[in-house]
Amino acid sequence: MLIADRDKEEIRGIQWFISKYSMPITTIQTADSLSDFVAELENMSPDIVCMELEMMASDKWEVVKSYIPRAAQVMAMTAEPTFERAMQALELQIVDLWVKPLSPPRVKRGLQQAAEKLSLVNDRQVEQQDQVRYESLFIEDGAPYPFPMFLLKPENIGDLTRLRKFIEQFDFYYDPLVFSLSDRIALVFKHDYRDPMALSQRFLREWSLVADTPLAVVVHEQKQEVSLHQAYVKLRKGMEITFFTGYNQVLDVETVREWRVIDPFLTMEDQRKWVYMLEEGKGKEIKTWLYEEFFALEPPYPEPGLLRTRLTSILAQVRRFMDRNGIENQEMETYYKTIFDKILYSPVLYRIVQDMFLFINHLVQVRTFSSIGKTSAIERAVSYMEEQFADAGLTLTNVAMYVELSPSYLSHLLSKNYQRSFREILLSIRLQKAKEMLRFSDESIQNIAWATGFNNANYFSRVFKMHTGQAPRIYRHSD
Repeated sequence: MLIADRDKEEIRGIQWFISKYSMPITTIQTADSLSDFVAELENMSPDIVCMELEMMASDKWEVVKSYIPRAAQVMAMTAEPTFERAMQALELQIVDLWVKPLSPPRVKRGLQQAAEKLSLVNDRQVEQQDQVRYESLFIEDGAPYPFPMFLLKPENIGDLTRLRKFIEQFDFYYDPLVFSLSDRIALVFKHDYRDPMALSQRFLREWSLVADTPLAVVVHEQKQEVSLHQAYVKLRKGMEITFFTGYNQVLDVETVREWRVIDPFLTMEDQRKWVYMLEEGKGKEIKTWLYEEFFALEPPYPEPGLLRTRLTSILAQVRRFMDRNGIENQEMETYYKTIFDKILYSPVLYRIVQDMFLFINHLVQVRTFSSIGKTSAIERAVSYMEEQFADAGLTLTNVAMYVELSPSYLSHLLSKNYQRSFREILLSIRLQKAKEMLRFSDESIQNIAWATGFNNANYFSRVFKMHTGQAPRIYRHSD
């Protein structure tokens, strides 16, 4: 129980009264100022609150009211039995309003009523806890459930086991019931919380400290009591928002809006546009079309299933392009099936679109180089490596962007034509340049290492000796 009154004598009187009549109250905390009252509410969740209304300044009323636990039984005290005080008491849904000077029989009756209501609430909690089963999530039983519920979903389904272990170790204050599902976990709480959103945000912060897997949390606060099945349906819908916004966030089901209706299929004009872009190899236009179509979406969002259908409609145009141009090797078939599976099952829209563009761009390049040959691109790639070998950060992706090929396709071409990987070719160029500098310059080993793309002279020396059989200093002075 928490007693809040500016009059310390009044507080002591209530404490004495409780001890005299052996009320079923085990712990009593007190506060004689508004700041102490709020601090106590933050640190504990009292079952009974006895508060002086005059302590609450009018501009603080709404804030203080939000701190009082929803399940608490509230008694209010006032020395001003006015209409305003009565309205404040009604807002708090109090058990009783005591007018000062306090009447012992009235205080006794009020505390007894509060204890009886708490007993009924506890009995109801036990009864509801006994009724909570997996089936309650999927079958409507019509029984309102008064407590919060969370739905957790890691982006990587392989992290479910790790998430379950984290839940066991996390301090919820009151342990929830844990229901493991195929790709997510539902937490059904058996007690009320003043701020379920703050609890879920703390959970996500602590998860991010121990795991590198994105996690989404959807919260149903039960501000309006609905059945567990109804809450679970709303949570599942809330979780679908992550398809558009990604993971690593907490979502409140109250903010989820109805899906926007769209036509998932391409119009005739869209189909003609895609035929033109694919046949003409308009990679930049394809990228712009995809990004404008799928990255500019705002609430209310289309139903995710319809968007997946729209993406498969685009992929059907890509399949026709492949058939028309005879792109039928095993590598392309495997790539195509990978993209098709991502459209159906990948959890985040922007990743699907990015992977889809890379595939389409790769196809366009394959068709282009089937027509004009691949030699010029390979030669340009090697020439670029010979020009930029001093850049320690030079990567396959950099070179691929320069010659306008996908990294995987450029790697394939280099291996096929030179029987060496990109790294092996680049290293060979760097070592050849290093040999020339060792022979024909007085530069230090350190400077030669930096000038040929090595950040560390010791590493350069080890690599040089491994491939030439001599350390750089010995090589410099050999015949």
